[in-house]
Amino acid sequence: MRIGFDITAITRNRTGVGTFCYYLLKHLVQLAPDATVAGFSSGSARVDLGPLAGAVSHRHIPLPTRLLYHVWTCLGVPQVDWFLGGVDVYHATNYFLPPTRSARTVLTIYDLSFLAVPERCSPKIVGPFSRKVAQFARRADAIVTCSEATKADIVGRWNVDPVKVAVTPGAVDEAFTPMDRDAAARYLNEHYGIRGPFILFVGTLEPRKNVPGLLRAFAGIAASIPHTLVLAGQMGWNTGEILDTLRAINLGERIRRVGYVPRHAELAVFYSAADAFVFPSFYEGFGLPVLEAITCGCPVVTAANSSLTEVAGDAVLYADPNAPEDIAAAILRLLEDAPLRESCVAKGKAQARRFSWDACARATLDVYRRLAP
Repeated sequence: MRIGFDITAITRNRTGVGTFCYYLLKHLVQLAPDATVAGFSSGSARVDLGPLAGAVSHRHIPLPTRLLYHVWTCLGVPQVDWFLGGVDVYHATNYFLPPTRSARTVLTIYDLSFLAVPERCSPKIVGPFSRKVAQFARRADAIVTCSEATKADIVGRWNVDPVKVAVTPGAVDEAFTPMDRDAAARYLNEHYGIRGPFILFVGTLEPRKNVPGLLRAFAGIAASIPHTLVLAGQMGWNTGEILDTLRAINLGERIRRVGYVPRHAELAVFYSAADAFVFPSFYEGFGLPVLEAITCGCPVVTAANSSLTEVAGDAVLYADPNAPEDIAAAILRLLEDAPLRESCVAKGKAQARRFSWDACARATLDVYRRLAP
């Protein structure tokens, strides 16, 4: 079987989609040594396959990705399977399904945030995605997604046959393992100047992640706790409310922005040292940071919406993302109740063991094999 696979998102500084694609590809190669994988990419960002480079051939179109999407939409060429020299199955890993000549097609849809919470998503995504992804979903031979919640969205909103949609949950990088809390704290002190207890948030700083709600929650309890709030993640779309909230609460060094943390092993240090991880997102297709946190033994406060309850189960405390006072109360409860914290840590590690890249790759490979001639 010859598989085409969109590797555009697998760059050096991978975010969620790139991380998902990298580890899925890594385990597909391991599980199906008889298959040949032809990688496709576009745009100016440099693809970084790391140790997979020798196992995956690679063709690249240097057009900006959005321009290529426009060319595909208007002209229908180049057919991506032809460009790759012919493939049996082509996996479009990031919402856009390009034209094909004869290959069967698999489309990954991570979430429908652009429909569920359009006011919290960039107009650059909401407009094109709202118009096109439904068409791609109907044209694709199969769809894969990360959660039952997103599958229900796809089936319900677009009347897609549920048999056509496979749920293939992701997992975490092997680097996400618990480490000694004191050693983790020393590392963060030495390398980031973070001293004393802290509460952690990890994710792109954008409206959907509800960072202003978290900031207001922290401001409401800051006088009662000694903790710093650490925000790990790059600045995203429409950060004005975040910056305005930071100025309004005026907590200075009690809030630390450390930017994008490029290495997973280093990010695991943050999770291992934090007293709590708080992720009050309005909508998630999977909620990978929550899985990272419970894997590393960090107790979690998150929102009971979208896919987050699937990922977290009964291992976390849930709070209303629309009510900063509810988020604050959950944080205080977690910080002040040692037996509850210990219970959350134990349940979290058990919940995390339900997810693996091997299982994700096997489920995806099953989809390919059903389609391949």
